[in-house]
Amino acid sequence: MAKRSRMRPGGSITPALIAMLLVAGIAVSAACVGSDRAAREAAQRDYKRLSGTWQLTRAIVDGQPVPEAQVKATVLITDGNTFRFPQASGVGTHPAGTFTINPSTLPNQVDSVAIGGPNAGQVTLGIFEIIDDTHKRACWGPPGGPRPTEFAAPPGSRRILQYWEKIGPVPRANHTQVLTNPFEMKTVMAS
Repeated sequence: MAKRSRMRPGGSITPALIAMLLVAGIAVSAACVGSDRAAREAAQRDYKRLSGTWQLTRAIVDGQPVPEAQVKATVLITDGNTFRFPQASGVGTHPAGTFTINPSTLPNQVDSVAIGGPNAGQVTLGIFEIIDDTHKRACWGPPGGPRPTEFAAPPGSRRILQYWEKIGPVPRANHTQVLTNPFEMKTVMAS
């Protein structure tokens, strides 16, 4: 039995082939839209899980363990896509800023941008993992440097490896830090 060609003699395309290509194109487009929506939903779930007050439990900076006193003094507050260290700890990427996550990569990617100070606008690339509802880890490359590909901070890498435990929700006070543009934060009274 002879196989029927979808091409007409002389190389022109048949209406059936056009219909098949159109259906295939629509299916691919729908899959991409669904994929984008799923990625956005995954990011929103992770932002919610990352929001709260976190206590550093262990850290390594450029191959050296961070002293226990400094670890205990390091608290991080994340709220949506913003972060701040309420006390000067020296173990974070920047004292305050914003971050963008991409949980659809393995390992998950995070980009941190400093707000204010001498490092305003500086981007630090990292990776993160939500271990469970109260534990996470992150590994940061040097400011302006490459993104780590593993959770390690060997000597000479200039990386920061952090392990965190959630100790509470985002604190609410009489004032709130409000992000007015990507590089400026101002304090306003909460109503």
